Amino acid sequence: MSGTPFWGLYCTALLTRGQEERSKSRRGNKSASTMTSSTALILLFSAAVISLGTVRAASEADLPHVEISNWAIRFGAQMWEIGKQVTRIREIKERYQSEAKIEQVDGFAMVKEMAEEMESMMGDKIEAIKRIMDAAEHLSVSHPRLSRQDLYEMKQRGENIDYYNAKRLNQYHKSGPLAGELLENHKSLIMSNSQHFGNVGVNTSVSAVHVPTNVYDGAPDVLNGIQWSEHLDRIFITNYESDPSLTWQYFGSSTGFMRQYPATKWGQGEWEPDLFDCRLRPWYLQGAASAKDMIILVDTSGSMTGVRKEIAKHVVLTLLDTLSENDFINIYKFSEVPVPVVPCFKDKIVQANLENVRELRNGMMETETSDIANFTSAFTTAFEILGKYNRTMQGSQCNQAIMLVTDGAPVNYKEIFDKYNLPHKPVRVFTYVIGREIIDTSATSWMACENKGYFARVTSLAEVREQVLKYVPVLSRPMVMYQKDHPVIWTSAYIDIAEPKLSDWLWEIRERRKQRDRSLNYRALLRLISDRNNAQSDDTSNVTTNSSRDASGRPTISMTVEQYLTYGNLVNEERLNAHRMKQEREEAANPGGNQQNNRLGKTSTTTPSPVLPIKNPDGPRAEALVKPDTLRAWLKRIDYQTRTKPKFLMAISVATPVYDRKNESNIIEKILINDIWEEKTRTVRTANLLGVAGTDIPVTELKKRTPAYKLGVNGYSFIVNNNGFVLHHPDHRPLDADGLLKPNYNTVDLSEIELVDSDGGPRENDTNLMTMRRDMIDRREGETTMKVKIHHDGMRRVSVRRQRYYYRGLKGTPYSLGLALPDGYGNLRVVAETEVKRLMADHNINVSSFFSGKNWKIHPDWIYCRYNYDHLKAFDSPEAQVMHFVDRTQRERWRWNSKHPRPSHDSVRCDKHLMQSLIFDAQATEVFDKNISLSIDRQDPHAMFKLFGISVAFVATRSGLLRWQDISTIDDKHFSEANLNAIDQTWYKRAVDQYYVEPDSFVYSVPFSTGTGITNESVVTASHAIFVEKGGYKAPAAVVGLQYKNSAFRETFFNITSGCTGGVQCRRTCSSGELSCYVVDNHGYIVISKEERDTGRFFGEIDWLVMDSLIHYGVYKRVRIYDYQAVCKDMHGHRSAANFLLTPLRYMKWFVQWMVGRASWLMLQTQIAHLINPDWAWSMEQEQADYHYEDNDGSPGPTPTGGEFMADGDISIIVHDEAVTMENAYANKTRPRPCDQQADLYVLQPEKLFKGDKPDSVKGKQNCNSNNLSARQCERHYSTHKIPHSNLLLLVIDTTCRCEIQKQKIEMEEVKINESLRCERPQENLYRERPSVCLSYHPEEEEIKQCGKGSNLLPSPILLTAVTLIYSVLKSI
Repeated sequence: MSGTPFWGLYCTALLTRGQEERSKSRRGNKSASTMTSSTALILLFSAAVISLGTVRAASEADLPHVEISNWAIRFGAQMWEIGKQVTRIREIKERYQSEAKIEQVDGFAMVKEMAEEMESMMGDKIEAIKRIMDAAEHLSVSHPRLSRQDLYEMKQRGENIDYYNAKRLNQYHKSGPLAGELLENHKSLIMSNSQHFGNVGVNTSVSAVHVPTNVYDGAPDVLNGIQWSEHLDRIFITNYESDPSLTWQYFGSSTGFMRQYPATKWGQGEWEPDLFDCRLRPWYLQGAASAKDMIILVDTSGSMTGVRKEIAKHVVLTLLDTLSENDFINIYKFSEVPVPVVPCFKDKIVQANLENVRELRNGMMETETSDIANFTSAFTTAFEILGKYNRTMQGSQCNQAIMLVTDGAPVNYKEIFDKYNLPHKPVRVFTYVIGREIIDTSATSWMACENKGYFARVTSLAEVREQVLKYVPVLSRPMVMYQKDHPVIWTSAYIDIAEPKLSDWLWEIRERRKQRDRSLNYRALLRLISDRNNAQSDDTSNVTTNSSRDASGRPTISMTVEQYLTYGNLVNEERLNAHRMKQEREEAANPGGNQQNNRLGKTSTTTPSPVLPIKNPDGPRAEALVKPDTLRAWLKRIDYQTRTKPKFLMAISVATPVYDRKNESNIIEKILINDIWEEKTRTVRTANLLGVAGTDIPVTELKKRTPAYKLGVNGYSFIVNNNGFVLHHPDHRPLDADGLLKPNYNTVDLSEIELVDSDGGPRENDTNLMTMRRDMIDRREGETTMKVKIHHDGMRRVSVRRQRYYYRGLKGTPYSLGLALPDGYGNLRVVAETEVKRLMADHNINVSSFFSGKNWKIHPDWIYCRYNYDHLKAFDSPEAQVMHFVDRTQRERWRWNSKHPRPSHDSVRCDKHLMQSLIFDAQATEVFDKNISLSIDRQDPHAMFKLFGISVAFVATRSGLLRWQDISTIDDKHFSEANLNAIDQTWYKRAVDQYYVEPDSFVYSVPFSTGTGITNESVVTASHAIFVEKGGYKAPAAVVGLQYKNSAFRETFFNITSGCTGGVQCRRTCSSGELSCYVVDNHGYIVISKEERDTGRFFGEIDWLVMDSLIHYGVYKRVRIYDYQAVCKDMHGHRSAANFLLTPLRYMKWFVQWMVGRASWLMLQTQIAHLINPDWAWSMEQEQADYHYEDNDGSPGPTPTGGEFMADGDISIIVHDEAVTMENAYANKTRPRPCDQQADLYVLQPEKLFKGDKPDSVKGKQNCNSNNLSARQCERHYSTHKIPHSNLLLLVIDTTCRCEIQKQKIEMEEVKINESLRCERPQENLYRERPSVCLSYHPEEEEIKQCGKGSNLLPSPILLTAVTLIYSVLKSI
């Protein structure tokens, strides 16, 4: 009996428990009395398996291959049987098998249904913005305009135009006599949080107005627009009442303000930096004017130096901010000859996507000025490029413009414009003259006015944005003059943040914080080394070697100086906290230990509380004792990465322009008459753009129209726009690992995200993929099949799968919807629903009873049932919301509403099929609320499974239900906190794929190692897919699983592999020093090893030669994966002294910096700041006053080194022997750059481990020939066996022959390409479709004369006479 897999593990667990309990006999009797009949069957099966494997090959001299095979069989069989028991596989499968049915899925019908649902939703949004547009145009005409004089008189009477300023809402005095009162000029507005609006406070009764920082909110045009647009509120409210799925509605005015509904408080306060300007948002820029080709000519002659150069650069950068992905752009700087700022872009214009614009921005950073400006050559180059693109049907094929940035031109170069731009003037010319002192601007003014452009003078950095934006209304004139044509535009997906440049700013903040933390860690390291040196001088016994614990029994961290400076002593601190908490619970359970009095007279156990370093952001670090229950909060508080991760909302916008229906306006001009400026009013022809009306559609709202439960496990949807860029895709990763926006986050092409399985190199386009891409851009309907690479777990695992793609265009939009379904089970669905009222009528069962207890959750992002106006009815959790509707479905008057119910405050949106499937799944998995019968302890029904180290058992279903049963506690985040997403979880997807490899098996996985060397009580997750089989079809219904404590899982394995089958003594086992045994998963990651720190690491990091041999023999297949969304970090701000010229000013700067630094250091060391203000002293909160502080200030000696023991609280740190210098304290700052990366991943080929239907082993050897001729020459053997019922294999290596070990990690590396290919990558010309509407010409536009004319001023005769007299007097003196 002892040789069986289940009984062997059972007895092993009992022996372990016997060390903790007093009586063995009682335990044995108890276990014998509680064995079930199912267990007896297990024992018989296991005995039969082992009897087949007891025959040995006595002649084996290298490895005990037969015994190794027996170990693999025993371990696999034991874990399979215990997994079946604890997860109730049989009971759950029987329930689904008896009542569920399987239906085939028609991919075309599904994509059509989902597309029509999206089209309906998008059509409602179009109607909403058209109502806003129509109302705005009527209101602007009927509103009596207030003049500057009228506004002045109102102010004198104490009257103001009343409105809610979004930056002046609900802000109160925090202290002083006015504490609690509103700040001056602020308003109070009642708001309630709404999940629909991003969990922010809103008021749906009114709108609020945002005015940019650079716009004066008292200007007449701004105040008039705010006043008449107030009446848009009733349109906003009506729209929201008729369509509850509407989110933010807004009207962006050409004067700069934006009215937004519903009212909410702006993210930045009135006195905080606010970069938002609605006129620079994608929806405004695309709605205000049609697409354009633009060439910017920047004068870099010798006169463009100093402030002029800076202003010119900001003008160009602001122009780049006004472009969208439908525009085309290039920049030429010119003096003697025109030169493109990006050499790759010579003689062309490129699509203005984020990546190309970023290249142009970087090119503008390095600009030198010299020589004389050659305007003839510059204009000729620009006209010829634009003409070429116009003739060859490239570019936008709409507006074309030349933007001249200069400090003046000597002549107007009429002959060039006559040659290239007459008679129709297809190219508009906009001129920006830099500098206040330029008097004669007649030439540059003529260029603009005679070529349907605009002239602007820019005299300071503060007015750059306003002057640059004046070109947008000019481009919109043809559109305005047609009046009746209001094109509806749809943007690409973009992040809803204040400013596109915010990502770069956040990156800079992160780099600064990294430098700050590195400096603090440097100081801490010096203190530790100083303490080490002091300890050595007193007692050398404190020096330790590289062990897991020091002489005092404290856990140790082994790291390099660089690791410590990067992470400090926080490396795996959370893992160490688990050990601390466990130790304290054990001490609490044994209060009889020695006690002593502390300094406050309170008693405590001898073992001190953990000492943790508190990083004070405002001062030096102090050591403080922290309560165990505050450890996690402390870790969260100090994590700088968490602090710098903003929450972004991905959205698309639909917008339409709003026109001024008056085609004439009275303008006031200042005219110089007899040296006096006089105002004169005249009527002129105009075509003014009032603004743009729009609304947002979050990408999450699009995903809701393609429910995941309909797509099934491993199925997904995606949307592509007219440029081939994805709006959403499960592999679209707009944020980097630090939570910051990637430089090209919204220009990811479909060909970059669908990775076709081929042997080609990077960016080799597949014919089927490119055909599908072209069809989707053209919004055609189609189907195709491709074999693709799917990566998981942060590109650490990969699977190759054949998928079927179905796609269809979305009418009225530039988008196409696509569905990807796995070939085979992806076209099958389990259908099992519970009709509530029938169940109640037939069996009188309360459906709510299926959801008893608290050990269940639902998918937080799926819509089961909800109120259309969620801010009116709030729920504590998604589960509370579902239970509310489960109760409602049992009422007599309950009716399932349609998908488009008539809106009302109590209207409900429910997915009937999803709700009824959820109820069925809850009933089918009710068994998880019952205790398992297998037990060895009547007092504890889970005692048997605790012995195996099982912490939790769970089941997740197709309807998004997650149920679990806790068996034992672990010192880590609970399973349910991180695994709510059911079929979206990796363990769910892998279990379904594993079913087709080995149906009766679990997929095992462990957390990936961080490589820091601290062990922890991590978990092993095992999952198994339950399939329904009917009529020759199989479809997944649920996934069951369990989690083991890693220590118990390892112990089980080594108990089995420490002996031989049948009790026969054997010399070579996994516990002996002659064999190294590893359990490796199907992607090459270690699950079990002798060295616990190896758990989760890629096996190639341990022994690459053996791994390479397994690849050679076909046990593992190499799969190269490419990441075309990668971000590479270029070094920025190198510390070399050769990167600048040493000037006296540079030395002065260094001196000042040194003085400030020394003064700051002196204040920190002497704490002199406390004398100025005692409140500046570092202190803890009042409830932590009982804890002891330690002084950690030390005086480090010159150039200390590590390599010895350094104590930091209750953590021992071993730093490798390296010199620690001031240079180590500096962090190399980086800048993000889009790039391509690649990595080789590995997939197990299980068929290589079988001969027919029987398992087989793969044996190999390695010649270990030493360069030392006197050394023994030997061979190192290894043997690998498939572990049945799992995704694991057992790898045993002979260690008696010492070989040189090679190591290789799995790391993403940049794809190395030559410069020509690197040049082509940002502007790769793929097929795209232009916007369907282009309004760039109107025959009557020549009648409009407003073009910002410049001046041709002559000195005043009076002023000239006065200056002459003064000069004469001064000269005579």
